[in-house]
Amino acid sequence: MTEGMPAEPIPFRVLLDEAMKLTRRHFGKMYLPVAIPLALLAGLVVVVQHRFLQGVASGEMANPLGAGGCVGFFGVMLFWLALSGLCSAVLTAAAVDGVGGRPIAMKAKWGFVLQPSTLGTLILALIAIFVGLCLLILPGIYMALRMSFLIPVMAAEGLKSTGAMRRSWELVKYNPHKRFLDNTATKIFLLYLVAGLIGWLVSLVVQLPFTAMRGVAAARDVAAAQTGGAASTMTLWLQVPAQMLGQLVSTAVTIYSSFGLVLLYLDVVRRKEGKDLASAIDARFGGASPAPALNPPA
Repeated sequence: MTEGMPAEPIPFRVLLDEAMKLTRRHFGKMYLPVAIPLALLAGLVVVVQHRFLQGVASGEMANPLGAGGCVGFFGVMLFWLALSGLCSAVLTAAAVDGVGGRPIAMKAKWGFVLQPSTLGTLILALIAIFVGLCLLILPGIYMALRMSFLIPVMAAEGLKSTGAMRRSWELVKYNPHKRFLDNTATKIFLLYLVAGLIGWLVSLVVQLPFTAMRGVAAARDVAAAQTGGAASTMTLWLQVPAQMLGQLVSTAVTIYSSFGLVLLYLDVVRRKEGKDLASAIDARFGGASPAPALNPPA
């Protein structure tokens, strides 16, 4: 590298490879504390949704405000979405320790994410993203990309509130080479795209047998001139395990994308500010083993 010139960014292929290595190394420690509660709640969402739709279709919903009514249904959905977001934050915070070579303590990461200052920062970011989404969608997507480093910034640097938001914004903005494919926001988008495609394909394979069985059950009911009953019950009992398995796959993919995000964050810090900040972080949070190489050997 020529002296005075910015360091070259980590190639995207190397980023994906390193994220996979770290995922395999730390998967056993990170997976179950997050995957199990999310999978159980995903199954509950299917049951509540089924009950709600049955009540609407039959016109027998006696209490719309009850557990099986609109409020109950949307309450469970909102709780599931909130828990999914918190679990993603916990996994990203754990990935910061994993990349830095520090022991991963999932209980401590839950405590960190549930701190009022951390939750308040996340809520501020969600409000900003929501406002952006209300302005023709694209500003919200742009805002979400700029806030992608929020958890790594809070976990590694100790910043909170608007300070953490500004820090994430500036780091994602960093692109001294002015190349589109080297743009940090572009890499974040591609990382989530790759992770989403992997999750979709694996979930499709996992859920395919349940989809086939639901189709067979529905075809039998049509052939027997039935009007619901057994078909809807069979669909429910097939949907619950399918949804739970899909959620288990989604959690595994989230671990992978979390490591990729943290590696990208550290790469930007390394290029933007050199090793001084990394040394300060190690001094604050304890010594770290050598981090994975972020550039391939020459």
